[in-house]
Amino acid sequence: MFPIRRCNTLLSRIFLVVILFSISIFVINGFTKYFYKTDNHQYVLARNKLLEDHQTEHEHNHQKSPSFIHRELFNVNTESIVHTSAIESRHVLQENNSSTSELTKIANRPVSVYVHFDLKGAAPKISYFEQLFPLLHKWGANGICMEYEDMFPFDGIVSNIRHKQAYTKDDIEKINKLAKDNQLDIMPLLQTYGHLEFLLKLKEFSDLRENPKYPQVITPCINKTYSILFAMIDQYLNLHPNLRLFHIGHDEVYYFLTNPACQEFQQLTGIRTQHDLFAYHLSIITNYIREKNPNISLFVWHDVLQNLNSPMLQKYKLMDIINPVLWSYREDVHIEGFVVGPQSILFGQFKSLWGASAFKGATDEVAIVSDVKHYYENQVSWIEQLNSYIPTKWKNFDGIILTGWSRYDHFLSLCELLPYSIPSMAFSLAAWKEPFKSLPKLDIFSNKQLQEYVEKELQCSSHIHLSIHEHLTKPMPKCKFPGAGVYESMISLHSLWSQVEQVELFVNKYVTDLHVKYSYIHVKRGEECLEKLTPIMNLLNNFIESFKRSMNEVFPEQVAIEWLETYFMKRYRLVNERYEFIRRAVQEQRSWLPRPIPDTDKLDINQKNKR
Repeated sequence: MFPIRRCNTLLSRIFLVVILFSISIFVINGFTKYFYKTDNHQYVLARNKLLEDHQTEHEHNHQKSPSFIHRELFNVNTESIVHTSAIESRHVLQENNSSTSELTKIANRPVSVYVHFDLKGAAPKISYFEQLFPLLHKWGANGICMEYEDMFPFDGIVSNIRHKQAYTKDDIEKINKLAKDNQLDIMPLLQTYGHLEFLLKLKEFSDLRENPKYPQVITPCINKTYSILFAMIDQYLNLHPNLRLFHIGHDEVYYFLTNPACQEFQQLTGIRTQHDLFAYHLSIITNYIREKNPNISLFVWHDVLQNLNSPMLQKYKLMDIINPVLWSYREDVHIEGFVVGPQSILFGQFKSLWGASAFKGATDEVAIVSDVKHYYENQVSWIEQLNSYIPTKWKNFDGIILTGWSRYDHFLSLCELLPYSIPSMAFSLAAWKEPFKSLPKLDIFSNKQLQEYVEKELQCSSHIHLSIHEHLTKPMPKCKFPGAGVYESMISLHSLWSQVEQVELFVNKYVTDLHVKYSYIHVKRGEECLEKLTPIMNLLNNFIESFKRSMNEVFPEQVAIEWLETYFMKRYRLVNERYEFIRRAVQEQRSWLPRPIPDTDKLDINQKNKR
């Protein structure tokens, strides 16, 4: 009896363990399905083998086997790739908020119109977007292209590249919600080859420069490159859960195969040319994103891409996974290389083709005013080109991005400020709307219907200035659009400097650099100079305060300070120094040395003026 009872007890315990184990498996599976719902749009991490599925024709002819090459290359100059973002299950396909009936039509083809915000120049506060996004929708925009650069709230292994005033994750969520509420799709833009100064300028990432001297281009020859780029991509995807369109840059790549690691890389891969390297790198980036979600449409600038011929594009299967964006900011788009010959035909063979015009930041690196006429003519020329090419060569054309550059480069100066350029944006968007896109071509100065429309939309009391010349010759319009205070300050600046020049013509007659250097002044003439300089100094000081106040409503305080230091303070200080010298000299000088002044027979080349 006892052995039988012990056997029954043992069987009971085994049966109980099996039951508990089965229940545990069932609970774990249910828990996993709850948090990681499986569907066609599941957000999944790409496979860990970086070079898998990226074999080239060179490898098939190489003495070593492809698998051996993959193993060697994977271990060159880096640890293996690690993923920094957590697995998250989410839908990444966003239903387009705009129906095709709301899209503008060019040659009877629906075309999306997006507005680009270059945040590396001067990123607005979220409160400014709250005012601006409703107007973008009203003016006919279907989406926005957000180029965050260092304003994105990067964390983990790329946390050090953040701007000190970078947006928070909550800010990005607010931008997403604002866009959705105003029926605007979001296309984030993340540079993944050239224009990576904000990353490569840092010492900790300097080994990833293609050219060790210049922090513009990242090298594909080191696998650590992909650790960093994949981390950045993951974080973009995480904070844009409904992403449909993703711009991955790839413009202005100036350096190829110059990193010391590239010699071994070339031996292992057989890649010899810059075109092959560009296509190789692009394929790795695109395939990584497509493994995360095959429904995301990927966009690439055309300027380097256009150098790839059809066999190279087919070799890396790029025709099926990228959408070129042809950019031209000229008043005559017809002279661009991409509209003539075989190149124009090749671009028509991609799944989707987009263009890029400009509403600001595309005339000069240090332009402070927007040439509204120039940017409007750029839109008109694009529309003319598309009316001709959509029915013939570019039946795949789907959208236009109105770019608004704030810097030409991470290291360069601010150019046209966004609030000042809102009239240019309004005119540029209007060019794509009915009835203006269907009207006979008119010079912007002659198109009264267009001017009245924009002035009404911007709530302006009088004529909007269409050129720099009008800032000096026309009355200042009083407007009520977001950032109008900055617009008025910029217009007033031209008149202000004109007044300064008139006063300087008088002052420079009687107080020269020699007078300042040797404290030798005509007191009566000095008093007359003060009478003219004092009101001018008041105007200059009032401008500084008014400009800062208007700018601080839109941007963090440092943006106003940067602009003033770049474009205003040098000239202001020269005027102020002359003013302060005359003021002191008139009060203090009661006697003067005998001539000669200066009492020397040698020219002083290096000594600065005495103050």
